[in-house]
Amino acid sequence: MTGPRYWMLRSRLGPRGRRLVRRAVDVVLAPLVGSIHATGAATRAAITFDDGPDSEVTPRLLDALDALDARCTFFVLATQARAHPELLLAVRDAGHEIALHGDDHRRLTELDHRSAVRVLRGARHELEQITGVRVRYYRPPYGAQTLSSYLAARRAGLRVAVWNADAADWRDRPVGQVVADGVDALTAGGILLLHERLEPDPRNGAPTTSFDRSDLARQVVEGVRARGWEPGTLHELVMQGGARRTAWFRP
Repeated sequence: MTGPRYWMLRSRLGPRGRRLVRRAVDVVLAPLVGSIHATGAATRAAITFDDGPDSEVTPRLLDALDALDARCTFFVLATQARAHPELLLAVRDAGHEIALHGDDHRRLTELDHRSAVRVLRGARHELEQITGVRVRYYRPPYGAQTLSSYLAARRAGLRVAVWNADAADWRDRPVGQVVADGVDALTAGGILLLHERLEPDPRNGAPTTSFDRSDLARQVVEGVRARGWEPGTLHELVMQGGARRTAWFRP
């Protein structure tokens, strides 16, 4: 299905219709080609950050998380890691999990299968060479994924992880509203999507926001704990409660 047709159908179904369709599809496809969108860790939640590292945001973000003794998962771009290897090492040394968001921020849905495998293997290898730690998880930029790109990630030795809560922190508004939107959408064992920085979209450019992302992280951690959940890395949650998968395919 082409992009415009997909979004038109999605809009017509509405939230309830989309949930019903997803549940029906997941019964068949999730065990075979499911992406991780949550876990069964009843007392924890995974806070994740995309698009980094960033020379200005990452050090402040690490300080905020360290002050709260909170560990998170960072889905990084190899291009950013290549430019700032010292920041990637700082993320590792602070006890956070490093995962892959891509070599750059291109949609792998625009590449053929072999090219996607090559790009993901190369990016994973580069992160592992810099950090000396295993990279297990991959999150597709924009959440864009086809069956071909999903299988490419698996062939590259990666488990695809998406999210079930989105703070929409690419939209500029008061930080308290961003926090509330993210935490309210989160569930026990869930995965919250946040960003260290906003990588420009080749199609639409980069949105701009005025709030402090380290302050956002601090308030999100406090909000998660107020719900009775402890933040943890994605892998910690998967090991504790098992992965929950959904058939996640979109343009």
